Amino acid sequence: MTRPVFEPGLSRRALVGVCGLLLTRSQRARAQESGVDALAAAMTSRERAARMFMFPVSGTVLSAEDEAWLRTLKPAGVILVGDNFGTPEEARALVTAIHATNPKLPPLVALDQEGGIVSRIADDPAPDAPTMGQLPATEISALARARAEKLAAYGFDVNFAPVADVAFRPDSFMAGRAFGDDPQVVAEDVAAYLAGVDDTGVLHGVKHFPGHGRVSADSHEALPVLEVDAATWWEEDALPFRVAVEAGVPMVMLAHLAVPSWDELPASLSPKSVRVLRQDLGFTGVVVTDDLGMGALAAWTSFEIVDLAVAAGNDLLLFVVTNAEPEALVDHLAARVDSGDIPPERVAASVARLLRMQLGTHR
Repeated sequence: MTRPVFEPGLSRRALVGVCGLLLTRSQRARAQESGVDALAAAMTSRERAARMFMFPVSGTVLSAEDEAWLRTLKPAGVILVGDNFGTPEEARALVTAIHATNPKLPPLVALDQEGGIVSRIADDPAPDAPTMGQLPATEISALARARAEKLAAYGFDVNFAPVADVAFRPDSFMAGRAFGDDPQVVAEDVAAYLAGVDDTGVLHGVKHFPGHGRVSADSHEALPVLEVDAATWWEEDALPFRVAVEAGVPMVMLAHLAVPSWDELPASLSPKSVRVLRQDLGFTGVVVTDDLGMGALAAWTSFEIVDLAVAAGNDLLLFVVTNAEPEALVDHLAARVDSGDIPPERVAASVARLLRMQLGTHR
């Protein structure tokens, strides 16, 4: 047995204080975990199913119709896109109104604020990723923090950023959205960005795993195919995601991207993709899909997509575009659980991850 080593200048009182602090943190963590368990246990199967979805709303003001289904369904979150943004005052009011639909456990309100091509707010203090990629790490961290603080002032809970794709070629679909074309540089920039947003109150998710940077096709329109050998992918494409996982990023977004060496399904619907992310990269946080209404998934109905996304192991199903009503999608998943087609513990595990993230017990 190894004998504990004490610093010569550490008094007994100080040692007791340190041990007490560690015990307090441990007790707090256990209490928070118990709170997560209690919240999940108190939900009906339909409520748990709803906690796996993030849906859109229409307009710059929360309509009576949207407010009604948000209060009834209580989904995990709401995604705001371009048409939801009017003046800064309107955006703040919309976020507040969405939160108010579930005072006990407000929906996470999310957006994509990368800067540049993908921007939602006009008063972003940070530039796009290609510009930031030319800056020292300390400046990237400072700009990322300024952006996150601005989003927090609006009331946002989630920003689906930064992009961890490497734009390997000039014709890469991510050329205008990635930090650069060098995996090591992109990995360092992703780490700097995540360090900057830590403790800002805004959760961040890197995207688009397993890496969208080698393809030129737009997954909004069609399903791109990633052809790369396993060793190269691990050392290059996966590097920024590996660094993000090591940094404790709470969310990773899966791409609509076929990887033939894994299986025939898009990564966003692929059990292999989630398994690689969980087992090989060691990710324990929330796995979120890219928008499940994109053209890359046009071969399946919205209900089939829900089945495949859940079977793959996704925790959060993101819909920006859908051909089905939110209630119908939630009812579909709840019915699949109630019938025994989907084990209830499968949904419970995702709900627990989401609750831990939302309540600050991810790390």
